Amino acid sequence: MNTYGRAPAWGSAWKKFVRENAGRVATSYIQTSTFPYEGGYLDLDDTVRDPLGDPVCRITLGGVKENEQRAQQYAHKKMEEWFRAAGAIEVTIPPSTGPGISTHAYGGTRMGDNQETNVVDRWGFSHEVPNLGVLGASVMGTSGARNPTLTVQALAWRTADHLVKNWKSIASP
Repeated sequence: MNTYGRAPAWGSAWKKFVRENAGRVATSYIQTSTFPYEGGYLDLDDTVRDPLGDPVCRITLGGVKENEQRAQQYAHKKMEEWFRAAGAIEVTIPPSTGPGISTHAYGGTRMGDNQETNVVDRWGFSHEVPNLGVLGASVMGTSGARNPTLTVQALAWRTADHLVKNWKSIASP
């Protein structure tokens, strides 16, 4: 346990500090939203393989952008204010690094009307494969700060609703 310079890192003084403060230590994580930038993409890695020998997905973000850096700094400032208001004696904030790998699902099936730059149309149907609707987080080109489950569900519902309402024109182009 970090003693923040208030006790040595071992021995009886450390044990005393841990006894008095272990219940007052908290770690938190703030994930901010990221915008989908032109330079960001997913592809298969040329050299890294999974245990079955298949190439793994490589995420290229195109560098840290000002918006994401400012959002992370703002969030860290707010987090520190909350901890201080709760009585924290020390708050350690990591350096802003911009977006990173997340447990939130999002992917590279870019949605848009231009088939030269997008995989699916505005309704989630493939530009290249007739009658193929893509339902899932892969059509979200950004990492949202909140759990994306409801957004994924809304996008799937929207695609399904469009399919039901336009069945005849979609089924026989």
